[in-house]
Amino acid sequence: MRKVHGIESDHIPQVSKVCGACVHWRTMRRVCKAFPDGIPMEIWMGENLHTKPYPGDNGIQFEDVRKPALAEAS
Repeated sequence: MRKVHGIESDHIPQVSKVCGACVHWRTMRRVCKAFPDGIPMEIWMGENLHTKPYPGDNGIQFEDVRKPALAEAS
């Protein structure tokens, strides 16, 4: 079994619960505006919600894709 950052690759989700809900995520890849060279495994696996600055995030943090829709509904 292949390991990625110490995690067996079959235990790494294709879609992150954190990143999949972020406006900056680039669909079906583990990259985004904040991390164009690869989202850190800690964030991808949901151990860090990336709501605060993280080393190498280029000043970009999590923004919920549903937030604009919720604001319009009010």
